[in-house]
Amino acid sequence: MNVSPRSHIYRLLVLLVIVVVGFVAIRSIAIPASWDSEKFYRVDSLEDLKLQPMRLGGNEACAGSGCHDEPQKVAKHKARFNTHAKGSHSGLACENCHGPLSDHVSDNKRIASAGINRDNTLCLGCHGPLISRPKDFSQFNPENSGHWYFDVEITKHCHDCHDPHEPRHMAEKRASSEKHTKPLPQDDPTRPVR
Repeated sequence: MNVSPRSHIYRLLVLLVIVVVGFVAIRSIAIPASWDSEKFYRVDSLEDLKLQPMRLGGNEACAGSGCHDEPQKVAKHKARFNTHAKGSHSGLACENCHGPLSDHVSDNKRIASAGINRDNTLCLGCHGPLISRPKDFSQFNPENSGHWYFDVEITKHCHDCHDPHEPRHMAEKRASSEKHTKPLPQDDPTRPVR
């Protein structure tokens, strides 16, 4: 029996063809019929998502349009919402900090408070010292003149100095009221050198 010196190449080609055909067959079985190759998702998933219970309501639902019966609560809620809309956190949804609306309201009834955990964990989730943040993004830095000047450590509660709805405003008011109680940062010999 004569064996061709190229028989190993033929066997490799046959094996390669079997692998390619097998891959194409398995791929055609695995890809759903509603797969959109241009947008790269299953179109039927939109209908599946619509069947999920609603969790988020958006800022409009939080604007105090009619959730509270008492006029004082409605006015306070709207004032907070308006303050937030002008502040540095205006790009955030209420639910980023207060949690999903469905945890607060169900069937037009309040089921839980929309309050938040007041320790600094929530704030440091965005404002913690991370090297990957853009340079102009506000991050906690103990050597920042405001933090150093008031002896603020990373463990201190952020809301002691900052109103989350208008963070800069409250800190500026505190700085101006305590301005004359401490020496200016540049005059203090104990100030760390950068």
